Amino acid sequence: MDFKYVTQEERERLYNEVWDEPLKIVAQRYNMSDNGLRKHCKRLWIPLPSVGYWAKIKAGKKVFKPDLPKVRGELKRYVHSYAIKYRSDIDKYSDVELQSMKGLSLLTDGTIRYVNEICSNIEVKNQLRNPHNLIKQHKDELMYRKRRDKELQQASFNTDYYNITKSKYRENKPMIPIYVSEVNLNRAYRIINALLFAIEEMEGFANVMLDSGNDKGYFVIMKTTFYFIMMEEGKNKSKNNAEEHVPILVLSLSAGDEYYKCTNYSFKFKDKVDEPLEKQIGIIILEMLQTANKILIEEMLRDREYEREIKKKERQRRLEQMRKGELEEIKILQQAASDWNKAEEIRKFTNQMELKIGEIEDEEKRHKLSRWVLWAKDKADWIDPLIEKEDKLLGESEYIFEEIIETQ
Repeated sequence: MDFKYVTQEERERLYNEVWDEPLKIVAQRYNMSDNGLRKHCKRLWIPLPSVGYWAKIKAGKKVFKPDLPKVRGELKRYVHSYAIKYRSDIDKYSDVELQSMKGLSLLTDGTIRYVNEICSNIEVKNQLRNPHNLIKQHKDELMYRKRRDKELQQASFNTDYYNITKSKYRENKPMIPIYVSEVNLNRAYRIINALLFAIEEMEGFANVMLDSGNDKGYFVIMKTTFYFIMMEEGKNKSKNNAEEHVPILVLSLSAGDEYYKCTNYSFKFKDKVDEPLEKQIGIIILEMLQTANKILIEEMLRDREYEREIKKKERQRRLEQMRKGELEEIKILQQAASDWNKAEEIRKFTNQMELKIGEIEDEEKRHKLSRWVLWAKDKADWIDPLIEKEDKLLGESEYIFEEIIETQ
């Protein structure tokens, strides 16, 4: 277990362990001191038995065991899978079965209930209290940009003065891409604020960046990135007067991965006459989660296809290796057969020579030729792959039995 970053299941298991056995015993199991384990438990908000707890257990007395605190606040930095938990049996499903899965099929039943409960109870406050850091950042950056742009506009009549004024200001910092009029800004803040905190409740997060100088915002939830234009204004016909137009708020979202050429998803949520955006936050989050579910399934199917391709290539590589090995063994066989034939031909030839030598009357010539025949027979034995032989000059012979053993 990596105590710096644990899953909720690991945290729950550790909580049960330190209440089932003394801390010293549990610490030994994790190869650390009891003081080191105590520090990890404190950081993970895991309550520990008080002094005298184990003595009371031994005496059969009734003891108090506090509940494990829920994951919130600072603890979210150290614990994951505390809200979004995935089913453990997904790998058992075939590709066809996986493709047919809808909704939040990758999540456990408990997680689905948790998500539905949060989405059903999201409330956009009438006043912006305890704003999210990204909201604060947007307020500060928007104020800075307005002040800077106003001064630069005033200085635009004089190039030198403009350049001096411009040098006083830094480059833009990224902020949430909100494009609404001043009258709708506070309302947009309140909607976004509720959305940000609700996503964080489900183990997601949001951030902003600059993309080619433009503000770009994104959510990450269920391992999926959603880019967004948080708010912009549209037009809608008034309920009372068909000719009168009133501004509405629109939230645009998109997700997908162009690199893998998977399906790109984009959708917009806007004010409706009977359902303003404030009432749609839960629907928006459910749509995001269901889209993330689809994208994760697509990724799983791609991973499966990739693994199959890797295995296919590995099989082909092994077959090619076996084929090359087979060809190599055939070469050895052919060479051995050829060498054996050569040895046999030499022996036949030397046998005929011996017959001819017997007909020579000169004893010295017969002696020299007989020595050559012995030499030739010795070389035939060295060439013969069925005979293991070593020659002083030529070295060891190619003994077929050793060749076969080495290649198996």
